[in-house]
Amino acid sequence: MIIETDPFTPGFRASPATLAAALERLPEDDLVSLPLLDRTARQRLSAASARLPFRQARPVVGEGERAVFQDFVICMEVPWHSLLWRFAAALERHINAALRLCSTPLLAPQFHINDLAIQRYERGSRGITPHRDHLRYDGLVAVIPLSGAARFCACADRGGRMARELPSPPGSLLLMRAPGFAGRNDRPFHFVADVGQRRLSLGLRHDNRRPRRPDAAPSAARVLAKA
Repeated sequence: MIIETDPFTPGFRASPATLAAALERLPEDDLVSLPLLDRTARQRLSAASARLPFRQARPVVGEGERAVFQDFVICMEVPWHSLLWRFAAALERHINAALRLCSTPLLAPQFHINDLAIQRYERGSRGITPHRDHLRYDGLVAVIPLSGAARFCACADRGGRMARELPSPPGSLLLMRAPGFAGRNDRPFHFVADVGQRRLSLGLRHDNRRPRRPDAAPSAARVLAKA
């Protein structure tokens, strides 16, 4: 057994000032990307993810022209004792520190993460076709590829027009605005395609239908199964 007594405090590669500059581009750019995690942090998060139960995502969500095709496995029930929640608390603090540095208020009162999703795409997967995140997710959406290779793109509509690929190597932070960010309520279209290597990614969001999470960065000891 491994006993971890401290919050997860990765050495973020992006300073609060760098992150603030990226956040200030979101009202116009919809999505931005910047380096965030080093190899050690990625490996720790990947190992924590490997212990979780995954399920096959629904192959198709919606109907007709609004249909979204999904080809991945997912875990959305992450135990509160998981290292992933301690990482979420650390990232939340980092993002809120950056928001306080922005020249204009972008998100009030602050960003709170209470929803985690880990997705795994096998090599050759179809990924997920152009879609918008559910209205239940507001403020800001963060996606962190932990391993593998795929194209992560913003686009204009469900047809994928005007696709713009964002750099998304392992350890990058992809930020997407959601309703309530900078006073906007529209939701950007985006998709994942061309999975060249098995891709593992972590999604962190605020779900307005869920309660606040319990203390995700406890000072009391946590006992985790050895990887």
